[in-house]
Amino acid sequence: MTIAAQDLELIKKELSGIREFYDARIDSEIPPLKEEMDRISGQLTKVQELWRDGEKRALLSRFDGSDRARVAFGKYAGLDHLDMACVRSLLTAQLREPSGVNPRMLEDWQSNLKAAMDSTTSGVGDELVDTQEARALWDDVNLETSVAPLFNTVQMPSNPFQIPLQLGDVNWYPGVENVATKSTGLTTARQTLTAYELVAEIPWSYDLDEDSVIAMMEELRRSLMRNAREVIDDVILNGDTTATNNINADGATIANTDAGKGQWLLGFDGLLHLPLIDNTSQATDHNAAVSDDMFNEVRSKLGRYGVRPSETVYVTDVNTFIRALSVSNFRTLDKFGPQATLLTGQLGAVEGIPVIVSEQMALADTDGKVTDAGNGVNTGRLLIVNRSQWRVGFKRELTIETVRDAQKRQNIMVVSFRIGLQERTGSRSTATHTALHYDITGV
Repeated sequence: MTIAAQDLELIKKELSGIREFYDARIDSEIPPLKEEMDRISGQLTKVQELWRDGEKRALLSRFDGSDRARVAFGKYAGLDHLDMACVRSLLTAQLREPSGVNPRMLEDWQSNLKAAMDSTTSGVGDELVDTQEARALWDDVNLETSVAPLFNTVQMPSNPFQIPLQLGDVNWYPGVENVATKSTGLTTARQTLTAYELVAEIPWSYDLDEDSVIAMMEELRRSLMRNAREVIDDVILNGDTTATNNINADGATIANTDAGKGQWLLGFDGLLHLPLIDNTSQATDHNAAVSDDMFNEVRSKLGRYGVRPSETVYVTDVNTFIRALSVSNFRTLDKFGPQATLLTGQLGAVEGIPVIVSEQMALADTDGKVTDAGNGVNTGRLLIVNRSQWRVGFKRELTIETVRDAQKRQNIMVVSFRIGLQERTGSRSTATHTALHYDITGV
């Protein structure tokens, strides 16, 4: 199965319409109003979702050979085997401690679930292979992320895991017949990749019956996918182990128990931390509006790491992307078509370098950091990264377990995974493979 032609044409039409609208505003020299900017942002989000859905269908069909099996009839009609795995997890928790629960209801639930699972697993019955469920669930999450797929991913056999790095340069000398040439002693190195755990808990009351689970399963699945891909991209971009004056909460002290903020303290520093904190010479205060040369200015910070477009990528926030539509060198999807699928989330390119739009790249204050109490002025950021110089590692992929809390009379679904991030050189203070333009005004 491939992306439907009408879907691709619709995406092209949407982006073309956005650009035409924006060009008209620029030509008339009327600055876009906030309402217009919000409308464009909404259109862009819809295009991204449509494109991701098309990519997801195409990739899943490539791996599975067909559409994922779904329950054909009965109470669970329309649910696939991942939804069924979540239902089974909740039922198992109920069966472990059935006190206060109608036994007849549990028997009916178990019978219905087994029949439904038979229809999705070609006779395997209710004993689905856990690793297959986890693999498919993890594929779904990866297909939703924009930043994580940019980098080489390491499946970590141990934690921490030693990554061997490339050999040093070889010296070359003029050759003389019958005379041994001076040899080069190769230097070797390795980098330690450490994975850290992220955990989310979803409580369900004891008042849990089969019909309520079925009704909520689609929304639960959607929320799990959305939250998992958001937090993965968030920690890769914004990770900062500093509790006070964190780059995402400047002017405050945060704790790992703070909702919506604790994930930044996970255990490693992310991409933005390098130019903002570790090697500030790699960050530039643009202090101007989006421009044609802005991309080359930040690219020049990479030196030899910025030579090959195939190894580099821009990551920017939604607002800066919209403003960049007026840049003459900016090529959007309607200009170069299916090539935009080279990287998930790519909707444009500048001189052959993909431009990734990430919802996890927040607008910042004029110093490039996000102020906890609210930015004095909201400005854009443009990050450029040599993808070969970073490694993302997973020690444990997405795991879902359900337990019961008798004191609170709740079932608790626990979702977790272990992730690590490491830059390749081992010296962030001198690394030049990542750079940032901040204080991009007018966004």
